[in-house]
Amino acid sequence: MKISEERLQTMYELAGVNKQTLHDALRVMGKKHLKTKLMKEGWTHDNPTKNYCYVIAEFVYYYLSPRGSKPYKLPGIPGDDGLHRFIMWPDYSVVDLAVDQFPNFEDVDYTKAKKCYFMVNTFGVPGPSKRTRILAELMGYELSEERAIKVNTKSW
Repeated sequence: MKISEERLQTMYELAGVNKQTLHDALRVMGKKHLKTKLMKEGWTHDNPTKNYCYVIAEFVYYYLSPRGSKPYKLPGIPGDDGLHRFIMWPDYSVVDLAVDQFPNFEDVDYTKAKKCYFMVNTFGVPGPSKRTRILAELMGYELSEERAIKVNTKSW
């Protein structure tokens, strides 16, 4: 059974994101911005978060999360070909705006997640990747000056 719309909406509200806006932006990005052939084959217009968990988690982390939030990875979800990514708020609330990609929410066991970090971007510094910056732009977000400074000094 998929995640309940109520629980998913709670995560969107925590992040301050409109679900339709995110889904529309991901549909514009489409298969073009997915890394592997397998990821591209799995993505559909009807399931726009499929295989975009890294980009979505990075967007939430760099653009929306409160100080003290941490990125996590979760391996081994059936139907996922890699490590599912999400963000945990300082109060331990999970913000996973890509969890609706999974047909069975019972397969998503956040207790098995491990803290992780994101790759260094193409500029050689911590910060949002090109794909994440594209998503943010499509959604009408800019990295605030305060966040840009914190990202570049690794203190966020």
